Amino acid sequence: MADPITDADREQVRRLHAAGKSRNAIAREIGRSSSTVSKIGRELGLRFEGGARVAPATEARRQDLAAVRTELQQRLYARASANLARVEANDYTRTELLPNGRVVRVTSHEPPAQDERHHSQAVASYLASAQRLAEVDAGSSSGAVRSMLTDLAAGIREAFADEEQETDTGG
Repeated sequence: MADPITDADREQVRRLHAAGKSRNAIAREIGRSSSTVSKIGRELGLRFEGGARVAPATEARRQDLAAVRTELQQRLYARASANLARVEANDYTRTELLPNGRVVRVTSHEPPAQDERHHSQAVASYLASAQRLAEVDAGSSSGAVRSMLTDLAAGIREAFADEEQETDTGG
């Protein structure tokens, strides 16, 4: 039978976890099995899916991606603006391929209906994409909602588990 878990074991696990050690590295260092370290970690509310050792890298990556999303939003808005400006310009220039294979530039006061429709679709697409990127950082994207619902479900399960435990112990 394994030795009982001591407060010293708990403190070592807490300290080593905070230092960024993995579950297996902690187990080797304190001379316990990885399942014992996992059990102590659960008691202490520690996670070993990367935990403290990857948190700074994860946060840096999150910030990098937020900066990329911001730049993409600006580029998408610029493209939407350029398409809209092209349609609203005093003169609209387009390139046409003639039946003889020659390419000519045609200028008119308004774009043909088909061109205007294509530009409008492009503008709508750019704006929708920029909006979706903004929602990610605002926390209102469907991924954030799913994450919130997952956390809520976990909290409900935990509350019911606590309630059942109190009922079982007569509390």
